[in-house]
Amino acid sequence: MLAGSVAMLVWMFWEWRETKRPSFSGVLVGAVAGLATITPASGYVEPIAALAIGAIGATACYFAKYVQKWLKIDDTLEVWRAHGVGGLTGALLIGIMASSHINQVSASLQQFGVQLLAVLVVGAYASFVTFMILTGLDRFGTLRVPEEIQEEGLDTMLGERAFNLWNMDRTLPK
Repeated sequence: MLAGSVAMLVWMFWEWRETKRPSFSGVLVGAVAGLATITPASGYVEPIAALAIGAIGATACYFAKYVQKWLKIDDTLEVWRAHGVGGLTGALLIGIMASSHINQVSASLQQFGVQLLAVLVVGAYASFVTFMILTGLDRFGTLRVPEEIQEEGLDTMLGERAFNLWNMDRTLPK
């Protein structure tokens, strides 16, 4: 709760500083980023460290958008930023903020090395498995729907309209 709350506020701060106003979806992503960041560390840190982890996680996840843009990652739901970067950050912060009062793991250079190795192994494994799954799926069809369908809404492929509130017209003026 502490990490998610402070992460929401820190995300709002960065967004406000950059765009001159916070957005509702932004603060929600910030809260999720804080929760994703504290998850690996939750059984190893004290409450004050949870506050720091939330703030550090929100900052890392917020500014990961520049890496995302550089890598050309199409991530509408911001899963890579919130969960990927947040989880990686939280796992590394165990090596810096773990308390033996909470669990039998203490922050140290050795523990940071263990966490770094674990992050690298899991990252390599996840990348390989994801690549294999996407390669297999791509052999049976396309992974990306045409631009027209994206604009219309993916739910129309299934004959549904998720947001047809009171039969309102959702088409954008051209």
